[in-house]
Amino acid sequence: MTAIFDCIEEGCSVDALLKLDVKLAEDEQRIADTVKELEGVQKTAYSPENAGTLAWLKNFLSRSGSLRAQLQALQGVKDSDFIQQIVKAASVAFGGGRPNDYPKVGVSPYSS
Repeated sequence: MTAIFDCIEEGCSVDALLKLDVKLAEDEQRIADTVKELEGVQKTAYSPENAGTLAWLKNFLSRSGSLRAQLQALQGVKDSDFIQQIVKAASVAFGGGRPNDYPKVGVSPYSS
């Protein structure tokens, strides 16, 4: 995912994004395998730590699946500026938004 964000920031092509999508799919499969293993462990020896890890991994799989679906939907689009805008919007789900700019509201009326 970091490579996808870097690619977006640098203005890479759709083909480059699709190659990164293949890598993300491979990573998703490894994470899905880990989820299955942890679920098996949880059945025999429950651990609150493993429950938290499972929740985080499942959330990651959901977000990355959504990002990959959007990348695949953009395959036929030729407007690279539009593609970058869509992928940047999708990347916000992964913390890809603007740092230190949330919310941007200006001076508070209660500040001293």
